[in-house]
Amino acid sequence: MLISLARLSDEGLRFEHQYQMDELDLTGHEFTLQQPLHVTGRLDRTGLGVHLRGQIDGAIEVHCDRCLQEVVIPIQRQLDLFYMPDDPLAGRSGEMELQPRDLDFAVYEHEAIDLDELMKEQMALSVPTRVLCREDCRGLCPQCGADLNLEKCQCQKPIDPRWQALADLQNKS
Repeated sequence: MLISLARLSDEGLRFEHQYQMDELDLTGHEFTLQQPLHVTGRLDRTGLGVHLRGQIDGAIEVHCDRCLQEVVIPIQRQLDLFYMPDDPLAGRSGEMELQPRDLDFAVYEHEAIDLDELMKEQMALSVPTRVLCREDCRGLCPQCGADLNLEKCQCQKPIDPRWQALADLQNKS
């Protein structure tokens, strides 16, 4: 969804959109939408730039890092972003002093903000670095691939050669 800045007046612009399950191209991402993504917000001009504030609500689905079960991650994120035109120095000359907000901004092109890219970015930021279906997830057996949360695998665990002599003693008794 592109938001045209050509119709952005001095009073700002409110927007609201509900992304359907197949509306965003999530190819190459490690997550899928679990429920429609709802975004609401407001755009305001700030000199040359645009200030976007809003809220994202929805849920994504990722795989557990240990057992590959599907894990649902709810998304409830506040948006507070600044956008500058692709040439932020247009119309300015001389030295400029950077403000703290200048260090955290994005760029828009062709007088439009691509909300789709922003949504994909925010979903990716919602995925934790370590995804577990539950805290005590036992994962998959490295030999047979059995889900150790659901069943006990029947694989013979290889014995470390350094402990083989003790294993032989145990088997003799």
